[in-house]
Amino acid sequence: MSREKLKALEELQKVDIRIRDLSAEAETHPARLRQIESERNQAKSALDASRGKLADNERARRQNEQLLQLEKEKVRKWESRLNELKTPREYAALARELDIAKKTNQGAEEELKRLAGEYDALRKEAASGESALAEKESVVEREGKEIQAVLDSVQGKMKELQAERARLIAACDKSLVSKYERIRKQRGGVAVVAVVAGTCKGCQRNIPPQMANNLLTSNEILTCPNCHRFIYAAEEPQAAANA
Repeated sequence: MSREKLKALEELQKVDIRIRDLSAEAETHPARLRQIESERNQAKSALDASRGKLADNERARRQNEQLLQLEKEKVRKWESRLNELKTPREYAALARELDIAKKTNQGAEEELKRLAGEYDALRKEAASGESALAEKESVVEREGKEIQAVLDSVQGKMKELQAERARLIAACDKSLVSKYERIRKQRGGVAVVAVVAGTCKGCQRNIPPQMANNLLTSNEILTCPNCHRFIYAAEEPQAAANA
């Protein structure tokens, strides 16, 4: 009779282990989804940064082009006035202004060349960022659907297992179920184990010889004195007698 009670708990344990393993498997999929979404978001942030730098470059080029145009206009205007000046003082003053304007022009031209070179590099960077983002979005789209399909399947299996668990609990000895629940939580999900050749297969330690004998002859429900799991003899009494 005790073996039947432990057999019922063992069947319950098999379902609980399947539920545990399925839950662990299910947890890996959302983690993967979070990873690929994070990679997609990083690619998007990198592309946004590249586009921002490209826009800054374009704005700086326009500003320098406008400045260069204004300064060149000043130079043309002031150069045309040089011959009209009557005193050396006026000539020297305008010459200084011309020199400043020409240096400003030179600086603007150099900056425009630098910005033009930078612009080409930034365009390539942005194009590369667009390709990287498209690739990451494709991964999210493809794997996201696959992960959702797996999770839907897992959810269906979990419902079946939970229903099976409820049925098995109803068939178990009520006085043993609460003890079983406590032991399996303390012992990594395994509360019912066999004893083979006097060794508890839960903790791999020997039990007292008399207890091993009682497992074969007694209807008493016993627990391992070392790990406190429910134990049963792996050999049937008749098989043990013939050994």
